[in-house]
Amino acid sequence: MKAAVTSAIQLGAGLALAAVAPLAAAQGTTQFDPIARSPFVHCAFYRQYEIDPATGDRLLVEGRSDSLMHYQRGSDNNVRSIDTRRAGARDAQLVRGKKYLHYIERSGSMFVVTTIYACLERDAQGNCINYGAVNARHFDARVLRDPDAVYEELQASAEPGFCDHSFLNLQEALRTPSQ
Repeated sequence: MKAAVTSAIQLGAGLALAAVAPLAAAQGTTQFDPIARSPFVHCAFYRQYEIDPATGDRLLVEGRSDSLMHYQRGSDNNVRSIDTRRAGARDAQLVRGKKYLHYIERSGSMFVVTTIYACLERDAQGNCINYGAVNARHFDARVLRDPDAVYEELQASAEPGFCDHSFLNLQEALRTPSQ
C-alpha cells in the first residue's frame, strides 16, 4: 500500500487539488458513499511534503504523518473523532456537500474539518480504497452552511493527506443499503 499511496500522492497539493476537484464536482458526492457508510475512517495529514531525491516530486510518505484522525460512526449514526493532536474523543458530524464530503468537529469557536475530495486508489473491482483529503482548522462558521465553499477558499492552507476505511469493515462499507 505504501508504494500505491506514495505514488498516488506525488503531485503537489495545489496541482493535485486542482486536477481532481473538477472530477469530484462532476461525480457529485455519491463517489464517497462507501467511505460515508464505513463505521471506521482513518486519515493521515502532513504539514509539509518530503522530496523524492530521485525525481524531485513532492511526497506524502505513509507512516510519517504529522497527525492522524480517526472517525467512528456509531449504530445511531453519530460520529466521534479522535485526533492525535488532542486527548479524548469528540463529537463530529458528517456533511455531504454538493462536491465533497466533510467531517466537521466543533471545538469552542474553532472548527476542525476533514474534507474528502477525490478517490486516489481503487481495488481490482474498481472500489475506491484510498481518498484524497485535507484537514483544516479555522474559525469560519460558514462551514456549517456551505462547507464546499469554505474548503475551496481554504484548501491551499489546509494540511494535505489521505483517508481510508477500516479494512476490517470494507465489505460492510461497500454494501448497498438493500444488501
